[in-house]
Amino acid sequence: MTTSLDEALDLSNYLEVSTEHYEACLDCLDADENWDSPEAILHFQHLRFDGNGEPKFKDLAEALADHIIEYCFAARRRGKPAKPHEYSRLSREGRAYLRKIGTSGEAGEMLLYFLLEAVLRAPQMVAKMELKTNPRMETHGSDGIHMRWHETDGKLDLFFGEAKLEQTIYSALDNMIESLQSFHSEGLLEHEFGVVTSHYKHADEKMREEIMRLLDRKKPGGDCRINHACLVGYNWDEYKKLTAVSSHELADTFRQRYISDLPRLKKLLAGRFACFANRRLRFEIFVLPFRTVQEFRTAFNHAVAS
Repeated sequence: MTTSLDEALDLSNYLEVSTEHYEACLDCLDADENWDSPEAILHFQHLRFDGNGEPKFKDLAEALADHIIEYCFAARRRGKPAKPHEYSRLSREGRAYLRKIGTSGEAGEMLLYFLLEAVLRAPQMVAKMELKTNPRMETHGSDGIHMRWHETDGKLDLFFGEAKLEQTIYSALDNMIESLQSFHSEGLLEHEFGVVTSHYKHADEKMREEIMRLLDRKKPGGDCRINHACLVGYNWDEYKKLTAVSSHELADTFRQRYISDLPRLKKLLAGRFACFANRRLRFEIFVLPFRTVQEFRTAFNHAVAS
């Protein structure tokens, strides 16, 4: 009995993020493929509201903290913990990793990991946190590396993450484009290919060999497709205008105001991409307005410290 390439490269077993956690904390307007760039898809995400009309940034932060073991550790480092104290040790070490780094970027990077697995169904392929906490490792490059086999196109999609949480949409977009340009101008693509080869996260050696074959573009059959997955988070003043809205109308009112802002957001994105030299690459862009980004970061830092 032969095994098709689609079956051989089914990466869904590597997905570790809880889709229930995603659906409890986040929602999305319809993804938009019809804008200025034919190779980009926009995902207009937003936080859900709790029963008291509060955006669920604390619940989201805690959901991310619940995934620390999956996010931080490769299979070889995890082993096969079977007892509660073994899971507790790994969780404690993962939280220590995040506190050791101590940068504001960790909240955004982990949120992007969460979205890539829950929304795009693209599992993490390198546990970069292990590299960041090892002083002998180079940590240049993307904010995350994920993969997905695209059955329709018959291609292995690589997603290189870029997470930006800023006070304004303008600075978030500017910093995103600057990072993407640096990624290519500094030759970091080949660096990232090397990271996958050296620090592949999962234990299945047969799958690893098949992926490495597809990543080798100098050999026949090597066929992978480069994608940038970007998270653009920013403070949105519209939250301040919702204080007088009743709780049963809150979610619908928020979505309508968000929808009304989409033409502006698309125009801003199109303007930033207009001069981007590599815009023929593929992009998955997650747009996510917060009441304040700092509010979410603080909640994340607290959840990690708990």
